[in-house]
Amino acid sequence: MVKCRLLQHRLSSCAWAALLLGAGMSWLQTASAQEVVYRCGNEYTNAPRDIQLCERMAAQAVTVITGTRPAPSRVIAPAANPVGEARSTVEPPRGQNPQQVERDLQARTIVSHELDKARQQLTLLVQEYNDGEPVKWASESRHHQRYLDRVASLKSAIERTQRDIDSLQRELDRRPVVAGTRTP
Repeated sequence: MVKCRLLQHRLSSCAWAALLLGAGMSWLQTASAQEVVYRCGNEYTNAPRDIQLCERMAAQAVTVITGTRPAPSRVIAPAANPVGEARSTVEPPRGQNPQQVERDLQARTIVSHELDKARQQLTLLVQEYNDGEPVKWASESRHHQRYLDRVASLKSAIERTQRDIDSLQRELDRRPVVAGTRTP
């Protein structure tokens, strides 16, 4: 009886060894199947269309690098702010870095100055455009097409500046107003 148990134990360990050997062999077969890679021009493939035009690449270990997951974004929709209505001031959250508050103030100031410059530029362009009939220059009196080209370029510049103003205003509305600052 003891011999039988010992024999059964040996058989079971032999069975496990055979099973592991079979699994190892199948793994080696799949690994060797993945080793053959061909470079056909700028394409790397293991099934080339014409093997004579491709170069067999040396076997290399495959490295898989997992990507990073993007952090969830915190998009805050701006509050309804009709034109001409001052935005209320918001206290910075407790524990917020004072350097970050200073950077936010500087960024808001820069955007505000850019908005003022764009509005001044729009005013000058509208004055020069003069409702589609700008004053003719001396060089344009003989060449009417130059005048028409300048009118078209003024019109496109006005539209572009208006789009710039709109985007700067959206950017300004998106930036938080820190207590102690005023809106432009």
